[in-house]
Amino acid sequence: MKKELHLLYVEDDRENRESLVKLLSDETIGDYTIKIKGIESFDKAFDEIKDNDYHIVILDIYRGNPKDNGEQAGLKVLKEIQNKCFVPVIFYSGNTQNVKDLKSQIVGVVTKGDDGVEGLKKEIERLAKFNLPFVKEKLHNYLEEELKTYFWDIIHNERNKFTATQNDFSLGYLMLRKFGNSLSKEKISEILGDGELKKDKVHSMEFYLYPTDTNAEYESGEILQKDNDVFIILTPSCDFIDRGEGRRTVGKVLLAKTDLLTNTNEYKLYANKKKEGGTTDKSNKEQESDKKNLIKTITSGRSDRYFFLPQTPFIENRVIDFQIKEMVDYDSLRDYTRLTKLDNPYAEGMTASFIRYYNRIGYPDIDSDLILSYL
Repeated sequence: MKKELHLLYVEDDRENRESLVKLLSDETIGDYTIKIKGIESFDKAFDEIKDNDYHIVILDIYRGNPKDNGEQAGLKVLKEIQNKCFVPVIFYSGNTQNVKDLKSQIVGVVTKGDDGVEGLKKEIERLAKFNLPFVKEKLHNYLEEELKTYFWDIIHNERNKFTATQNDFSLGYLMLRKFGNSLSKEKISEILGDGELKKDKVHSMEFYLYPTDTNAEYESGEILQKDNDVFIILTPSCDFIDRGEGRRTVGKVLLAKTDLLTNTNEYKLYANKKKEGGTTDKSNKEQESDKKNLIKTITSGRSDRYFFLPQTPFIENRVIDFQIKEMVDYDSLRDYTRLTKLDNPYAEGMTASFIRYYNRIGYPDIDSDLILSYL
């Protein structure tokens, strides 16, 4: 049985509204059966959205005829949605020139005359494909189940430990901490409906906390950009704590420079193994060796000198080189753009690699031939 996808269509032209509702009602798009409601009033649109669980909102742009310089009421509805809730939006209008720059992963733009209903169907399918319209609903259901289980099955059943006059706020802290820890990779995969997420492998997005809270203090593992250069903070987070009146332990901040993966020798050897004709002078063994060396770089297994930062929409594939460092004044950090921050355990892993690299102790190789001669 197909899942239902609930749409709201806001269109003040009765003929257009009723025509689309008729065309899409109970239509199958991808893995979903469409349930659509049409309303006339832009002014009442948000109340309708607030009181019902729509997965996608389809908006006309103009109140009345755009040729008569009608009000762009659809944009006002979008602004209200952005200020108060989350639901993906598709603008569906004969004149979309003023909203084309709004197109994103969660805002669709379809021009009636160019793309028509088929274009609208494709945009609905695009939004639904990665389950973004359903995340809020699934997360709400999951939180509701967690709350029910925690408070009724645990706290209430163990009421001899938790009295009515004690630990009231503590229960909330315990619950929220438990909820945060319960969002394992498997649970996130289930909520998103991502059946291809590998349980034994790390997804690139797991590395980072994004976006950076620019009102918060700097921390170890934060990634900064200045001009075309990207750095990571190595100074311990505790040194950034404000001890009062702007007094911090840190005066100078230690940064390690990163480089693009494509600039490493390992990548160049792997990428340039083939000539223009598609042939190569390298043996299969040499090609496999190039591949293994690149994999070592990607898995941070090359040596403790290097640490890999995987690509996401906000950062390219990069490699930290702990040999390339610089000290900068704390106050000069305002000249850097705060890109993102490594989440744990990856921030801790990066710090551990840095410490191992600079704390290593070398000693001369033992004369193994001499040892063997006595055996």
